[in-house]
Amino acid sequence: MSELTIEFVVRDRTGAVAAVVTSGGVIDAEFASEQIARGEALYFAGPDSYVRARVRSIPALGGPYLYANWDGTRRNNLHDLARGLKRIDVRGVVHRDSAHRGEWIARLMGRAKAYLAA
Repeated sequence: MSELTIEFVVRDRTGAVAAVVTSGGVIDAEFASEQIARGEALYFAGPDSYVRARVRSIPALGGPYLYANWDGTRRNNLHDLARGLKRIDVRGVVHRDSAHRGEWIARLMGRAKAYLAA
């Protein structure tokens, strides 16, 4: 059984933990939850190298999520490890030739009307 220390977490747009970063690399949160449930790995997290808490996999309606608490409150302290990191938003591709596309669609529809009329 391997013991991994979480250095920081990566969150998605909704704020949920999407991946954890350990000294061994980046691990998907869902895969880490499965490892914890099967007993294959132990994950630990904390604000510094002296205070560490065991990370647990908590079952929920949307699927299991990772939970750690090292300060005695009821909240998930894993979110503290994401503080200061920018969230990356994936932007859609900008189509520059939308006028050209409009002409192409008009020609296509004209051909379709001619084909259906025949």
